[in-house]
Amino acid sequence: MATTWTSIRIAQVIGLGGAAWLSGNISSLTLITIPTLLNSHTQSQTQSKPLTPHTLAQQWRHTYELGKSQNRPISAMIASSFAFLAFKARTAGGPRSILALYGLAALLTVGIAPFTVLVMRGTNERLISLSEGTGRGIGKVGSEQEQEEEVRGLLERWGRLNGVRGLLPLFGGVVGVFAVLA
Repeated sequence: MATTWTSIRIAQVIGLGGAAWLSGNISSLTLITIPTLLNSHTQSQTQSKPLTPHTLAQQWRHTYELGKSQNRPISAMIASSFAFLAFKARTAGGPRSILALYGLAALLTVGIAPFTVLVMRGTNERLISLSEGTGRGIGKVGSEQEQEEEVRGLLERWGRLNGVRGLLPLFGGVVGVFAVLA
């Protein structure tokens, strides 16, 4: 019996703490990284060799790839913790509301992946193509201003969408707290 309670407590800590951490990790890109990229580009315009829109897109791409490789497995681990808790609530014969709350917490936390594919895909693909130098206008004479406006606009849009995505694990953690307290 002690082993069951220990595993439940460990899963609660992983689920609740992990959801909060993941939300902060994702949100920091919107609150810190994107403004820093945009500011570094603006400030570099006064230097002899300013950052190009291509370089700005490449910097975003490096950050994006790191986040993608890190956050997918972490969200799966957190969702697995919530799913384990839902299973334990079901087998213990507890109220169905606890099962539903843990299940919803799992879905919200792992929901960052479908949100990325369904909502952010177009913005991501365009920024990736610009980072690879394959976007329209890359390398053409007189298109630097257009490229700069496009990259800035895409980064600002990505930041807003990512801010929404960062709320998913936060809401998952809040729902998980309600399950623990139920």
